[in-house]
Amino acid sequence: MSWIGLRHKGVEPLFPDEWNAVVDALDILYKYTEQRVTKEDLLNLYSDIIPAQDDTFDLGSSTRAWKDVYAHYGYFLDDAFVQGKRVLKDGDPVRVYEFIEYAKQDIEDIKSRLSAISGALGLLESYIQTIYGYAKPPTSLETASLVVGTTPVPLSDLDLTVKRIHVKVPSWAGYIVYIGSYTRQDFILEPGDKEVFEIVKPKNIYVRSLGNVTIFIAMEI
Repeated sequence: MSWIGLRHKGVEPLFPDEWNAVVDALDILYKYTEQRVTKEDLLNLYSDIIPAQDDTFDLGSSTRAWKDVYAHYGYFLDDAFVQGKRVLKDGDPVRVYEFIEYAKQDIEDIKSRLSAISGALGLLESYIQTIYGYAKPPTSLETASLVVGTTPVPLSDLDLTVKRIHVKVPSWAGYIVYIGSYTRQDFILEPGDKEVFEIVKPKNIYVRSLGNVTIFIAMEI
């Protein structure tokens, strides 16, 4: 028996009430098919979507979520969550323990960054001071004479830091002067020559000669 009370028949006659029931069933079926919602109908909606019951149905799920949602406004009557974290609303009690660990982590990160910046600034200041020390004009001039013989000797026994060193061999000197490091002196100054050295430590410059010669030294400090 169908839902409207009709039964299958063989060769029995069809009575008027049975035929009328068939017509009524066809009309009801037509109304259902006329109001059927197709996939194409959902592509462009011209009405609101309102659930039949309040606070009952979901839009998506935790395992099958919509990728993007575009809207102008959003109203959440109870709670809102972003990436699993509850969003605070006006009037909500603030529970410090819920985010204190994140705040501590951010503070430690800021302290680390500030420490790195401070170290970089200190290094930069040191570089600037060093450059300024080289670039600023000398404030004094130390002069001296030095007797040079066959044994290499430093231009100064003092641990001085200077800007430039001027060395002059007098024209009446009877020997050539050799200048260089402690182990080797290959730079030649002949009588009457003078030379300027951009070396900050005069004690690291050694001189010798084939005989006793007096040379003159001027150091910019």
